[in-house]
Amino acid sequence: MENVLHLTMKAFQLHGVLRRTLILTFEQIKPILKRYMKENHVLRLEVNLKNKHAFALEPICNGEREAWLRLWLNDEISTKQLRKRMKERFQWVEYLNFADFLNDVEAWLKLKERVRYG
Repeated sequence: MENVLHLTMKAFQLHGVLRRTLILTFEQIKPILKRYMKENHVLRLEVNLKNKHAFALEPICNGEREAWLRLWLNDEISTKQLRKRMKERFQWVEYLNFADFLNDVEAWLKLKERVRYG
């Protein structure tokens, strides 16, 4: 299955690949994507096969929350803006190429393999 993921990444990186080919490769990795999204709390994934962009609704990391706190401490955002931001749990992340998102999925798969086989 890891091989299929790698081939799908290559298909999304190359120019001139037919959309039908992209659809077929995408269909083959759906089970991997579903597991990845479930374990990493990615709520939604939208892929535009025409321009190969992807949007993922991902959890906001602690580093970003700390950056908001720094902005508030430096009086760059108001208390109201900080409260609003801290209530948000997810954000839309844009990947200019779906292959970039698949790099994260591939790294996750390799980590799972290492943990499984020690």
